[in-house]
Amino acid sequence: MLRFAVHDNKGPASEWPLHHVSLVDQEDLVVQGSVRFRDGVIECDSNSSRSLGLRLLYDTGKCGSLALQTCLLPPREKPYQLSVELARHRIATFLTKSEEWQMLDLSSDHPAMMQWEEARQTFTHALVSRDPLDSDRTARKALILGIEASERLAMAHAEILLHRRYHKRPASSATLGIRLNPAKKGKALQDLIQSQFDLLVMPLSWSKLSPRRGEYDWASSDRWMAWAQDNGVKVVAGPLLDCNQGGLPDWVLENGPPGFEELGDLAYEHVSNVLQRYGDVVGMYNIASGVNTNEVCTLSRKEMVDLTRTLAVLIRQGRRGRRVMVELSQPWGEFLSRNDQALSPIVYLEQLIQEGVRLDAAGVRLLMGDGHGGMVTRDLMEVSRLLDRYFLLELPVILSNVGVPSEQIGEAGGWWHSKWSSSRQASWATRIFPLAMSKPFIESFFWSDFYDHEETRPPLCGLLTEEGRSKPVLQKLLSLRKRFRSPLGPLKLPPKPGK
Repeated sequence: MLRFAVHDNKGPASEWPLHHVSLVDQEDLVVQGSVRFRDGVIECDSNSSRSLGLRLLYDTGKCGSLALQTCLLPPREKPYQLSVELARHRIATFLTKSEEWQMLDLSSDHPAMMQWEEARQTFTHALVSRDPLDSDRTARKALILGIEASERLAMAHAEILLHRRYHKRPASSATLGIRLNPAKKGKALQDLIQSQFDLLVMPLSWSKLSPRRGEYDWASSDRWMAWAQDNGVKVVAGPLLDCNQGGLPDWVLENGPPGFEELGDLAYEHVSNVLQRYGDVVGMYNIASGVNTNEVCTLSRKEMVDLTRTLAVLIRQGRRGRRVMVELSQPWGEFLSRNDQALSPIVYLEQLIQEGVRLDAAGVRLLMGDGHGGMVTRDLMEVSRLLDRYFLLELPVILSNVGVPSEQIGEAGGWWHSKWSSSRQASWATRIFPLAMSKPFIESFFWSDFYDHEETRPPLCGLLTEEGRSKPVLQKLLSLRKRFRSPLGPLKLPPKPGK
């Protein structure tokens, strides 16, 4: 059993919130297990005899309330100290990524290196302290320094890659997209989309298009599709099959979750109707989201692959040039702790590739700030680490749904550096957009919603308020898009000391 001692200001904690807890293995994959808090100790049970790490939402104070994890640790009776193990993992992560990114030669006066060195020395003090409270306080300080150092490192690496990628050429004309609920209409929205965004994402929600079996209401989507075609705006449509909570029509679930054959038949009919309606107006179809999570319908690994293949083949039957993608709705895989038949995001994509399912891209959601659906907040280094895992798949990646709220949504969703606000939302976007586009395998970046409405996820993550007022995040994203519309030229590094 893995056990972790936790403290408050007085001693062993009398209570400890366990939000988004899971156990992870050496591949950062979530494994089955149970986690509970008792008498100042977090106890972790698992059938595995391997060394495991604990991942959970942890309030660091200055850096925010973030999903963090420990290093891999062997089971033992004596509790580890949680704050110490979280700091150890972050300090080790800095070294690992520095080596992987070939940034070990950063000068000692670089802010990232200075903070990491301070974190290392502070961590050493925490290790040798005989007072548990002093050790805990010191380890928390080391953790904060480690997070700040690793975020600086991630952004420094992103800046290098950005100038390498866009040194002599601008970003493509499909860099920044916006997701739009088609129920909204108006010339002002149309003009803003046409002038400032490269792509329009139309969700084409099955439950909205067909609230009753055999009936379709195309009015709202028809209006926007016709406008996009008339004005040369590229459209990405979907997910056509949304297997996340709330994604399927009520009538599909009225007799309980459908089995593989029933779901396949219904999805085939629905996608056929969409293709008959819009065909080649759509540049890329997001054919399915959340198929691997088994949170709504339970599918075997083979059934997941067969369902995805069937829809991909169906879309390409009309015209071979149509592009298709699948979307990973919970890329960190927390759902694996609740369902042993689910498939991790990376394994799902690897399975599709091995089985010969031809995809043009993989979509990855980066939604944070909500306590549901895998949307807990993470820091910039964790985002960069996640995205790097897709490099070896040799498949283009689209960040298909990105966003954070402009107000705090409860405690369980966490926050980044300070509780979510319109200014914090904008600050996050100014870092996450260039961080994402620095990765050479990432094609496009789609913000979650154009405007706030009752179905925005996470709530309040739109670029405009429900009343139509723009938030600071809108101008920040447009400024970054303008920056990438021209070659960036060579990166100008500060002179090294003594030169």
